[in-house]
Parts: sequence; structure tokens; C-alpha cells
Amino acid sequence: MDAFPAKSALYCVDLTTQTPIAAIRETTRVVSASTIKVPILCCALQDVMEGRLSLQQSLAITPDNFCDDTEVFEPGYRRDGATLWEMLYWMIVSSDNTATNTVISLLGYDHVNRYCEAIGLSQTSLQRKMLDYQAIAEGRNNYTSPLDLYRVFSLLYRGEILTQSLRDVAFDFLSRCRSTDALQRYIPDPVPVLHKPGGLDHLNHDAGIFLLKDRPYYLGVFTWDGPALDGQPQQNRLIGQLSRMVYDAMKGEC
Repeated sequence: MDAFPAKSALYCVDLTTQTPIAAIRETTRVVSASTIKVPILCCALQDVMEGRLSLQQSLAITPDNFCDDTEVFEPGYRRDGATLWEMLYWMIVSSDNTATNTVISLLGYDHVNRYCEAIGLSQTSLQRKMLDYQAIAEGRNNYTSPLDLYRVFSLLYRGEILTQSLRDVAFDFLSRCRSTDALQRYIPDPVPVLHKPGGLDHLNHDAGIFLLKDRPYYLGVFTWDGPALDGQPQQNRLIGQLSRMVYDAMKGEC
């Protein structure tokens, strides 16, 4: 990590014993990219649990929430919107930014941030929608830390937030994440992984839970200020190499 031409942080915890395995700059506050979508998901499901929202309610896509990078809400397909369940599904599984922005509009920045504070996320803050470069230019961004992402995943894993049925929804979405070129890049085995990556220019993260049968663990690797050319692939290789090192060590001790 020190030799790599990017800043980086890592946090790994044995979920059976809650013992940290490796902690390198784990409290560093970083621009979150799409990893912020995990606490957004949990906040929305908390509102469903408390009866303020329904997974079956319909959400329309307004022009200000539409992002051109969508691979879901395209011309001729679901351009008018979808249920909250489907919006949350695409937000996590495909990291769709149009779905995410629609959910952010539904929840509101203050509500998401109060939720993050209530569950103990001290470094996490939602200040802008996805791909809002004007907000970034104005000094507003989204932040988290490796330790905060661990807290979200561990609360879900230990059943300390949401009902069982809503945790099942979250686990289902996180297990079907279609981006597998970072934490899972060099893992040859069919181990279930509940995770959410995130990437922007010069920045790439991936964090989640490896459900090893005898020794499940959380691993979050965060990289930023990376190479300008071929940056994300290089940073994903680093994340993949670190993930394989941890996986081999944890699997070997099962």
C-alpha cells in the first residue's frame, strides 16, 4: 500500500470474534463515491420498517434526477420510474445513479445524515446527488471512512438494525452486486460476498462481507488521489491483491 502511487486505507475485521485483523488508516475520512449507497439503502429500509415508506410505492424520475450514465432507465424502458424496491435494487446491484438520485430526493439529505449519526457513523455525510459536479465545485461532497462502512455492514450482519425480512432485502441486493473487479478480482472460489464498490476519477473503493463458512469477515479497501491514466484499473488491482492476501489468510485459519 505504501509503495502504490495512490493514498489508501484498509480495515478488516473477523466477524465471528469482532476482532480487527488489519487496520491501516481506517478512520480516514474519504470521498465516498458509491459506497455511500449502503447507508442510503439502510435509511430507506428503516423508513419502510417504521411505516413511512413502502417498498411498493411508485417513484417517478424527474429531469433533475436523471443521469445519462444509466443502463436501466433508458429510452423505451422504465423511463417513467419504478417502485421503491426496484430503485433500491438498481442503486445497489448496478450502482445506477438515476435510481440513487430519485431515492435521495425521496429521503432528503438531512434525514439520511441524521440516520447515519443515529447509527454511529461519525465520518459519513451526504451532501450532493450522484454526478453533481457543480456541487463538488461548490465544495459539497459525500464522505465516509473504512471504519464507518464496517459499522454499517456489521450492524446488518449482527441483526442490530432493521427487521429480519428487511435485512434479507439488503443482503439480497448486496450479494448481487454486478461489479466484481476489485475485492473479488483474484478470488477463484464461489464464496458469497455482500459488498458495494465505488469509483470516481482518481478514486476507487470496495467494502463488504466475505461469508466464509467458518470465518466470515469484513474487508474495506479505499484508494484515492490515484494515477490519472488507467487509474481505476490500477487501483482495482491493488484492492484485488490486498483482498486475495486477506482471503488466503482467513481461509487458511478456518
